[in-house]
Amino acid sequence: MDFGGSSAAALSGLPKTSNAWVELVFAVLQNPWTRSLALIVIVYFTIRVIASIYSGDKQGAEIGPIAIRKHSSARLNEQTLCLHREMMEMNMDGVTANVKVLYVYTDANGRRRSQVVHGERNIRLSISPQKLRRAEKIDGQEITDVPTADVCFPPFESEKPIDPILPMKERARDYAEQHEILKHWHDDDGIPLISTGIEFKEQVASGKDLFILERVAQMEAAKGKNIYQRWKFRRLRKNRPNVVGSYYLKFEFSHDPMFVLTRHPDKDLKMTAWLTILTSMFALIMDWWPQGSAPFGFVPPSEIVRVVDHPAPPRTARVVIP
Repeated sequence: MDFGGSSAAALSGLPKTSNAWVELVFAVLQNPWTRSLALIVIVYFTIRVIASIYSGDKQGAEIGPIAIRKHSSARLNEQTLCLHREMMEMNMDGVTANVKVLYVYTDANGRRRSQVVHGERNIRLSISPQKLRRAEKIDGQEITDVPTADVCFPPFESEKPIDPILPMKERARDYAEQHEILKHWHDDDGIPLISTGIEFKEQVASGKDLFILERVAQMEAAKGKNIYQRWKFRRLRKNRPNVVGSYYLKFEFSHDPMFVLTRHPDKDLKMTAWLTILTSMFALIMDWWPQGSAPFGFVPPSEIVRVVDHPAPPRTARVVIP
């Protein structure tokens, strides 16, 4: 079989100009089946785009503050994250998501900041109907061993007056212990608890330490004499991080349209997807709805011409006289 010849013949039959291509596309779209298929494809990709960029209660928002402990059950592995049902609906049990852990703090300038300290893909969610028991945990209040002058602390009210004669402790941990800062930190009292694998928990703690150490190293490197280094140092010192903060979770779920329409926890996103489906269905119905002349050769009764109403004129005979 000569496939090369048939291919060449098929290519030769294609339009040669842009106007011819436009006419071909319009001719194809005149078919209602083609328009219906194109609309379905457009709706499919529209829902995926909405799911990827739309921020809702669960898709883009931060959930927290939270405390993290290791799993107490052997059936939960490193790729599982256990939450109480108050944090996530029970129908999300077994769903896979991408998870980010953020360290949220107030910098020296008084602004709320967040930094991703750990991220994990394809984490299976395990929703517990009962609250998790308290155990050894991390909650963002673990103070990194850094110089006191290179970081900041949350504002606190000391029960006893601070002696101005006493020198400030050089290390952040000693300074926090001297003024009992954690004792006066009540922003995270009663926060919900989640459980993860040991490696996940350790990576979150080390991620926070690494972030603060990097910021301190940047300040040390900016202690120069030229104008740019002095400007950079002042900016870094003005926004130096807080060693006492909180952990937050951020989930990203599947963008599959069926998941978005049925199981996605963000109700606003789900409603938007369903409105897209209903609007498209209405467009399909209007596209297929009869318009203009009636189909299948149907003639309305008002257009039927009766013979009795319009009798034929009498025929006359023509006489030829020789």
